Amino acid sequence: MKEHEYLSETEQYKKILNNEEISRIKDPVLRSIREKYWDLRNKAFQDEHRIPDSEIGNVFDQLCEKEQHEIAEYRKQREV
Repeated sequence: MKEHEYLSETEQYKKILNNEEISRIKDPVLRSIREKYWDLRNKAFQDEHRIPDSEIGNVFDQLCEKEQHEIAEYRKQREV
């Protein structure tokens, strides 16, 4: 992948990224974190037997909050 195809520092930390954008994150650890939560949201969306439609928004919000927390922790470790 060429350097210019990667997301910028700002773009890779947007709250929501699609799977194509995630694949353009240069840092493999950050990409792994973002992929993990994209996959969890996707699985939650498909788990209609366990998660009712009325609750899916709450599940997404919780996953997003956990993802942002994990990203923040990673950024702190990276800065040390």
